Amino acid sequence: MKLPRLLVLLAFLGFVPFASAKDANPVFGYYEAIVYDTEMLQGVKVNESTGDVFIMFQPDKTDTQLTLKISMAEGAQYRKWFTDEEVLVAQENHGRAPNTWTDRVQTSANYIEYHANGKIFLHLKRLKG
Repeated sequence: MKLPRLLVLLAFLGFVPFASAKDANPVFGYYEAIVYDTEMLQGVKVNESTGDVFIMFQPDKTDTQLTLKISMAEGAQYRKWFTDEEVLVAQENHGRAPNTWTDRVQTSANYIEYHANGKIFLHLKRLKG
């Protein structure tokens, strides 16, 4: 390869966008977010010693009707909650304070789905534990 071609190739490679860590799915403790809707959420927090998962809604979404589903594998049948139902309706649907960690969930399931208005706005996958 001649030197000018090599320089052109190197210059071209400098302009090609490469995937970086910031392009990856966000990770919260030992959960990876497969789906994470920033219009609904400000953040997710995991207490790794207790297994508690908390979410913080955007201030204009604090009255969101939240339901949760859990499973052991992606696309697998949903597991039942302690209520003996596959869908858990969050008790904190009314009166969440803005900018507050809410809706604590603790489960041994590998996948947690957070639903509102008929769609998943947060889908967490357990990475370990």
